[in-house]
Amino acid sequence: MPETRSQWWTRKVLLSANLAAPAALLATRFQQPAVIAGAAAAHAAFAYGIMSPQCAWFGPVVTRFAPRGRDIWLTIDDGPAASDSETLAEEMRRRGVRATFFVKGRNLLAQTATARRVLDAGHTLANHTHTHPAGLFWWLHATRLQREIDACNAALRDAGVAVTRWFRAPVGLKHALLHPALRARGMRLIAWSVRGSDGIDCEPGAVAQRVAGRAHPGAIVMLHEARPRSNEAILRVIDTLQQRGFSFVIPDDEQLV
Repeated sequence: MPETRSQWWTRKVLLSANLAAPAALLATRFQQPAVIAGAAAAHAAFAYGIMSPQCAWFGPVVTRFAPRGRDIWLTIDDGPAASDSETLAEEMRRRGVRATFFVKGRNLLAQTATARRVLDAGHTLANHTHTHPAGLFWWLHATRLQREIDACNAALRDAGVAVTRWFRAPVGLKHALLHPALRARGMRLIAWSVRGSDGIDCEPGAVAQRVAGRAHPGAIVMLHEARPRSNEAILRVIDTLQQRGFSFVIPDDEQLV
């Protein structure tokens, strides 16, 4: 989905308002309630656009896809996780499940063989930044932002990924310059519609219950690896949803919404 004109203007207005707000407050010496209220509103809107993973004010965000049946797209963040990733990839293959691993480039460089085994099991790999600067991502310098994307793409290509077209930001954060950077590289920002909150509580039964309660055809499910009991939790989610008649697919680009 290309960026709309309204998204382009929204990004420009929000960025301009946040740059102008401090100057306006200083010019009025914080003595005009209307200026204070306007500055607060501008900052609040900017923060929401940055922090809400599904918010498309800054540019297009993929949160679901057009299914061809009871299909779900399983996405797994934060790997590769060495032998755990290999075991998980194989267990999913045995269940007829394909998934996309959004990987950290730094991890990938040290685990190229693992990445290739994941690919050989029928899964795909995508960009989750090079170093996963979660707390700082939204205010990285433009050069560092581009480096985070490009370094991970380079690691993906070294691992055998021919086309690097999907990107997921750390914890779903945005950056005012992220969409222009992605557009220049022919990439799309992928968020999610269902999360397992397994980064907070990775008890397999609880994770499966949270996902199953929100799952629907066309959903993008986001889970994590590299945590205690991650594989167990992911496989519990898969088994639960397969019992409910769902299939796991990797959608084509034209299906993404």
